[in-house]
Amino acid sequence: MQSNVVVVTEPDTYYSSVPTLFLVGCSAYQDAIMDNIRRVTVPITVYQTSENNSPEWIINAYNTSDCTILDCKFNDFITGFLIDKPLVWYYNNTVSYKQFNLNEVADPIDPLIKWISEWHIEHQEKNAVYM
Repeated sequence: MQSNVVVVTEPDTYYSSVPTLFLVGCSAYQDAIMDNIRRVTVPITVYQTSENNSPEWIINAYNTSDCTILDCKFNDFITGFLIDKPLVWYYNNTVSYKQFNLNEVADPIDPLIKWISEWHIEHQEKNAVYM
């Protein structure tokens, strides 16, 4: 299977017009996430964190991304920074963040599938307008 996924890690940045996903933590689901992404027919960029990422790189990765999936147990500082952002779906939280963000999920694959589906619908609508 040919890969249509560009994985970006610090210190790199990748600029393109393709859909971009930011994975914060998510190591337990990494294989399942990548398997689902590879099944999509369009190229996708995936920013992936590690414990040693700089705050500047994390901010840039978030600002570049269309969807962020956050494992709240990954890092308290990063969770605190990202939890109130509108493009963030989170899981593994030990306290309720619903006052900041209603995008709590039990399984990080769920928002990924929803995001991919919404992107395809939006992309098809844009193509229909230009034809």
